Amino acid sequence: MKKPTDDELIEEIRQRFESNHNALNDMRAMTRKLESMNEKLQDSEALKSHFLSNVRNEINNPLSVIMGLSGQFFDRACDPEVCKKPIRMIYAEAFNLDYQLQNVFMAAELEAGEAEPAYAMVEIGSVLNSCIDKLAYRISEKEIEVIVAIPDDLIFPTDAQKFEMFLINLLANAVEFNNNGGTINIEIAENKSGLTTTVRDNGPGIAAVDQDVIFDRFKQLEEGTTKGHRGHGLGLSICWSLAELLDGTLDLDSQPGKGSRFVLTLPRPDVDVVVYAADGNFFLFDDTDGEMESF
Repeated sequence: MKKPTDDELIEEIRQRFESNHNALNDMRAMTRKLESMNEKLQDSEALKSHFLSNVRNEINNPLSVIMGLSGQFFDRACDPEVCKKPIRMIYAEAFNLDYQLQNVFMAAELEAGEAEPAYAMVEIGSVLNSCIDKLAYRISEKEIEVIVAIPDDLIFPTDAQKFEMFLINLLANAVEFNNNGGTINIEIAENKSGLTTTVRDNGPGIAAVDQDVIFDRFKQLEEGTTKGHRGHGLGLSICWSLAELLDGTLDLDSQPGKGSRFVLTLPRPDVDVVVYAADGNFFLFDDTDGEMESF
């Protein structure tokens, strides 16, 4: 066996040293990735814990109000005029509970990848009016003026349920974060980009540094038990995810003290749509005579 020369030994040692050095660098890089992943997991667990605590209050509070007000009607007869306000409060709290739960369910569907588009020819004005009616008590309570600009009989192919989720979340957000006596402008129109929905309020606005944060799940600019606004940080994140699901965009234009403007743009889907949706009812077009069958 030939004895290696000094140069060969030095070269072998150099190669092994370089190999060990590269392996050490790879290990350090992997360690940094694992540490980063661990930090994200810890943040995720903290966010989920905060969310669960928050949503528990968001569900328990309206339930307590509903049960308390309902109990008043069992305890004594009530004059219709006297009962009008508590009845409206019962409806408002029941809606708020349903609204929170629907957001939780939609977030779960999006997380699991189960939220598939179901396109229909949607009466946009009908969906908008339904959303405004559902928020009427809160709008009245804050004395907010809602100004709507939408073409008559606007029909657009999109997912009716998900479009309603867009509207109810954007409107609820505009109502909640608007000033008492403020104004909300809603403009919906069809153009070459598709369907554009603009919701503008004249509330306190959002600083540029915070404009990305509000689209993250479970994130709110106000946190803790002393926060001044309802919600659990899901609404805008759901709108963002649904916009992506429908190949659309959601843009925000806001400055502190000058209100906020959200613009949702949904393109026409590249599919044949044979279902018609109005007021939550769906109809199937009959190809033979052009009539519609309700289901």
